[in-house]
Amino acid sequence: MGSLKRFRGNTHAHTTLSDGDLPPDEVVGWYREHGYDFLFITDHNRLTDVDGLSTPGFLVMPGCEVGVNAEGKPIHVNALNCHSQPATREVHTISEALQMEVDASLAAGGVPQVNHPNWVWAFTHVQMTGLTGCCLLEVFNASTDCNNFGAGGMPSVEDTWDRLLSMGRRYYGLASDDAHDYKGQFWGRCSPPGRGWVDVWADELSPAAILDALQAGRFYASTEVTLAELLVSADAVRLRIEQVDDYRYTTTFVGRDGRVLAERYGTEPEYQLRGDEGYIRARVFSSNGGYAWTQPIFVDGRP
Repeated sequence: MGSLKRFRGNTHAHTTLSDGDLPPDEVVGWYREHGYDFLFITDHNRLTDVDGLSTPGFLVMPGCEVGVNAEGKPIHVNALNCHSQPATREVHTISEALQMEVDASLAAGGVPQVNHPNWVWAFTHVQMTGLTGCCLLEVFNASTDCNNFGAGGMPSVEDTWDRLLSMGRRYYGLASDDAHDYKGQFWGRCSPPGRGWVDVWADELSPAAILDALQAGRFYASTEVTLAELLVSADAVRLRIEQVDDYRYTTTFVGRDGRVLAERYGTEPEYQLRGDEGYIRARVFSSNGGYAWTQPIFVDGRP
């Protein structure tokens, strides 16, 4: 990403002001002490005051997880860096709920992020087909019951992502903690921090720069894997993965309709563009169980 700097952050976290178990300042302290550069606090249906929580080298931004129920399912959208609490209204369908929450986020000055489609199997690409005003989708949520990888005939969130991309809808995929539980023993149905994040490339650590990078897709999502470099040229996509211990890495390059274009091993995977892929994105899997996802790059012949 040239001269841009890399900043690590989490776009989804809760405090005692909704259903987290630490107050905002202590939540911020956890992320700061664990090597993050920025954090959005996104309590449920309230705008938590973050004034005074940023420190040199660590940026805290406001947010709100806007949520309503529709068709018996919880439908949630984050309003990142909103300046007021988004206003909700009664809706009847899941599609209406998603659009209402995106619109409310925008009206409050925020950048909308569609959260955990597979949480209690809430929705798929079908309900998102007509959604406008949003380009961010949580493809991995580390909280309980989010069913990120699908099963039993239900699609993974990646599958939902690919279906949207193949329809020409431009979404960038995030991973997040959706952290609620910061203290005590992390077992059972806890939602602890540090299990999903984004690394963004930006020229500075500021709200404008971070949000610009997110909306432009200048980031990758991760649960463990770190990308030292991502290079895109007219003829190839190249990654450089930071080696950790003796872990092995498999990179899968994915194109239109979720088709596997190629699979590569090692820390420097490369894919030569043909021009008919529609889009190309990469998923890196570590032998330790971690993942990283790059953003779709649209090429000639895109949907």
